[in-house]
Amino acid sequence: MDVVKGFLTVVLSVGVVGSVFADESPKDGLVDMTVRDLSAVHQLIVSSHPGAIDQENKGFTDWVERGYREAKQLAQRVSSERDAQAVRGFYISGFKDGHVGVYPSSKGKSSWAGYVLDRRGEDFVVSRIAKEWPVPLPPIDSRVISCDGKPVREILADEISPYVDRRLDLKSTWNYLAKHLTVDDADYPVLARKRASHCLVVLPNGVQQNFTLSWQEDRGQLNNLLAQPQPPQVLRNLGGGRYWVHASNFAPSAAENTSLEKMLGALKHIDDAKLVVLDTRGNRGGNSLVGARILSALLGEPFVENLDQSSRSYAMWRVSPLALATLNNALASMENGYEKNSDTYKFVSGMRESMSAALVERKDWLRQPETPSLDQDRSKDSNPKTFKGQLVLVTDSFCASACLDFADAVLAVPGAIHFGLPTSGDTLYIDIGSQVLPSGARFWLPLKVWRDRVRGNNQGYEPRYVFDGDINDTPAVQEWVLGYF
Repeated sequence: MDVVKGFLTVVLSVGVVGSVFADESPKDGLVDMTVRDLSAVHQLIVSSHPGAIDQENKGFTDWVERGYREAKQLAQRVSSERDAQAVRGFYISGFKDGHVGVYPSSKGKSSWAGYVLDRRGEDFVVSRIAKEWPVPLPPIDSRVISCDGKPVREILADEISPYVDRRLDLKSTWNYLAKHLTVDDADYPVLARKRASHCLVVLPNGVQQNFTLSWQEDRGQLNNLLAQPQPPQVLRNLGGGRYWVHASNFAPSAAENTSLEKMLGALKHIDDAKLVVLDTRGNRGGNSLVGARILSALLGEPFVENLDQSSRSYAMWRVSPLALATLNNALASMENGYEKNSDTYKFVSGMRESMSAALVERKDWLRQPETPSLDQDRSKDSNPKTFKGQLVLVTDSFCASACLDFADAVLAVPGAIHFGLPTSGDTLYIDIGSQVLPSGARFWLPLKVWRDRVRGNNQGYEPRYVFDGDINDTPAVQEWVLGYF
């Protein structure tokens, strides 16, 4: 398992943002700045991304160069900061990798049409609406069929996906894209977007109706409507040998780490479990060691280590100054939250020293050592646990990165059952570093590659039982899962 996700992010300046020359028009200055950003992204990919020298993925360099050319052509149409972000997003989305991204330096204003969609099965369903709006809004649970005469699926695939997320083979991507139909997101804008003026909707009672769209600048409602809730990471005893574990935070702060330790202690002393639900809703990835420790506390470390050893996967780092700077920054950020004799700190410190030496030796690749035992000293005297209950995994469509590592391990346990929504997916490239572009936007990219990973490139997991309601409604999800047992 990858123990260092969540720690490896660093922001380094690549230079001072230049001012627009007096004889340049504002548009010319924006075009020039966008092109310089694209050049910086291209250079970072070539110098630091594992895919640029990965002999097992020779097609990677095609988009590095072709996408760069196409994005530079689009840059000539830039006339605003929003356009510039759209062009950066166009180039980034072509890598089809959630670990490659770009954030603008200043938060722009998003606009929306007063309601937000989810994808449920093959339908695009109204899930949230504004409290007040200038025009009538379709009620919750209405199905949106088309807008301006074009099917919703085609709008998302043809107009929005190229700037936001092109992984259309993942079901989770469609849920993410669905929210963009009625939201013009300032962080993920579409170049020269033509906002829909009316949509055909099937009401919950089956009646079809046309609704006019009134686009308004967001006044603070969108954050709450679009935010992915993160339940507190706790263990709940539901009685009758049933336990619900919120495995929702794999990037805990120092304070949250105290709560995690308390939960781990409680998990180790569960002896009557007939059913344990591992609920990852709200999990945004982070440090895979957190997930490994949760599972080890429940099942026993020898059992979990045996799961890990059955895999032949290993990781190779691309040797680069950015990778070294990222490891340095990771250690600095861990100074207050981790003991220097902890497994995690020693692991990252060892990687930092090895990366420094590899740079001096001008190596291309650095193999990551195997993860050490999670609890070497205490495990020598502990009795192995034997878990005989039913194990259940619950996911939402945002489960990626370290959350997917956790899913790998849970679903490898014989008899484990998957509930919820299809997960997201990861490429084989992981562990991010970041750098500031000439415009001030922040670009991040992965620094290492998995070899022989059982889960394929951008492969997600699809549950045996799919939830067709609001996945963020914890009482509803709990009632639904427990109804099967």
